[in-house]
Amino acid sequence: MSLVLTKPAEAPAPVASRRGWLTPALCVVAVLLQVLFLKPVDPSALGSFGLIGALPPAVLVALVVLTAAFVLEVRSARPRTWLLAAAVVLAVLGMYGLPPLTEPVARLPVAWLHAGWTDYIGTHGTVLHNFDARFSWPAFFGAAAWLTKLAGISSTTALLAWAPPVLTGLAAVGVHAVATAVLGRGRAPWLAAWAFLCVNWVEQDYFSPQGLAFLLYLGALAVVFRWLCDDTDPKRRVLASCGLVLLILALAPSHQVTPFALAAILAVLTVTRRLKVPWLLAIAILAPLTWLVVGASDYWVGHLQVLTGGIGDLSGSVQQNVQERVGGDPGRLTVLGFRFGLTGLIGLLAAAGWWGLRTPRGRRPVVLAVVAVVPAGLVALQSYGGEMLLRSYLYSLPLLCTLAGAGLDRWLRSTRGRRLVPVALVAVLGAAAVLLVGARGGNDGYVAFRKSDQTVVSEAYRLARPGQHISSLTAYAPLNWAQVGEVKQGSLERTCVPSADEGSCVGRIGPDFVIVNQAQDNYGVTLLGLRAGWTETVRAQLVSSGEYREQLRDGDSVLLVHQSGGSR
Repeated sequence: MSLVLTKPAEAPAPVASRRGWLTPALCVVAVLLQVLFLKPVDPSALGSFGLIGALPPAVLVALVVLTAAFVLEVRSARPRTWLLAAAVVLAVLGMYGLPPLTEPVARLPVAWLHAGWTDYIGTHGTVLHNFDARFSWPAFFGAAAWLTKLAGISSTTALLAWAPPVLTGLAAVGVHAVATAVLGRGRAPWLAAWAFLCVNWVEQDYFSPQGLAFLLYLGALAVVFRWLCDDTDPKRRVLASCGLVLLILALAPSHQVTPFALAAILAVLTVTRRLKVPWLLAIAILAPLTWLVVGASDYWVGHLQVLTGGIGDLSGSVQQNVQERVGGDPGRLTVLGFRFGLTGLIGLLAAAGWWGLRTPRGRRPVVLAVVAVVPAGLVALQSYGGEMLLRSYLYSLPLLCTLAGAGLDRWLRSTRGRRLVPVALVAVLGAAAVLLVGARGGNDGYVAFRKSDQTVVSEAYRLARPGQHISSLTAYAPLNWAQVGEVKQGSLERTCVPSADEGSCVGRIGPDFVIVNQAQDNYGVTLLGLRAGWTETVRAQLVSSGEYREQLRDGDSVLLVHQSGGSR
């Protein structure tokens, strides 16, 4: 039996009471609101609410206006594809483009680290062995290095700021393709893509291996549901099988977890006999395992316990993924509430959408519901440093949004409450778009940086000699984007507990350079309950001790240099 669903036999969507110019006019109004009211943001001044607390209300109103334009167009008798696509592009820019449009430099410390690794491969032509586990899956870094060199870009850091909106825009295309493969062409895939944009708060779309791997994952799902779960033409099935094998082989050296999420979905489809080419499951399992054993030996040799120790430890995994992440001041808890709310919303919309669907035999698609949630099982296998729950949510989103798109389409087609339904839909999706800005930008008080933060790190690179240590009080500084493998760079947080008395601990360790900035201070205030200004107290302690001198100050971004001149 095919997994691809038949379209419900419902009344056609009512013609929206509008003229042809109203939808594009609303799009123009949304753009004007963004252009006129959007202004630069100083990340150091952001509180625990993050970016949303610094945005003018008109910028958020623009998202609701854009949502109204999309709903108005999608419920019309003949939606214009170009206008729906334009609305989606504007939504990507309006929701995911806010950080690069308002903040001075790229955010997220790990993105800067990935830039450094990419440039290392571009310079040396090889990975740095026995350096970091993520170097054992180098496909993304190698591809990015090649593209950077091809484009004539001197440093990969130039790509960091706009990576999230670009990757998310491509992912929205992928979600549309998955929904089309399952539901057929029409309004539902557009609604699925819009729902994806409104609930994708996990921020795995930065310059990273998982950002690229997720696009490959979406491509694989689209191929599976379009050509490999249906009795299609044998030649097309062979071509689709070859395409899926290529995607699986590309995924294996790209990311540690994503190939196994795909394998879990293929396993369900194989066991239930929906997958018409069952040997593909063997490829999906063997390819990442083979890479793990052969290509990623630097990762697991001597550290096998790290790889296998968490298998089956569900309680430990839940503790790392949930309990250790839920905390902070009231603003932080509000941001977490945004995230939980968006997760619950897509769950409810998906459940409602699934309830109204039928297979060609008139049954509800149980298998589709199972494959939508099966990635959650990965949490029982590994905590993945406390991030597996986030990854599982991301892997489930394409099919959850597909189900949600089906439900939203059915509501728009309904003749009941034909005027109230679109209004309610605008209210729900518009509110979700606003909450997404709060959910994604909630950490920007400490993950977003200023130009001065980059300046003091650049000065440290200029002074540092091979083998020396550049450290920060916490992990929130733009480090590791240069001199990878030459200079040791990292946070002191695991060794010295962040506090106003941290100076003595830092002094005992004696790193050659210490980076102090406002992002680290905001992190301590928001998540650890420290008093504002605690990093300045630590800086003063280090200077007054006579062990460090202030080499450079740019605003409240400071570079401290050990009095030994870093020769120890």
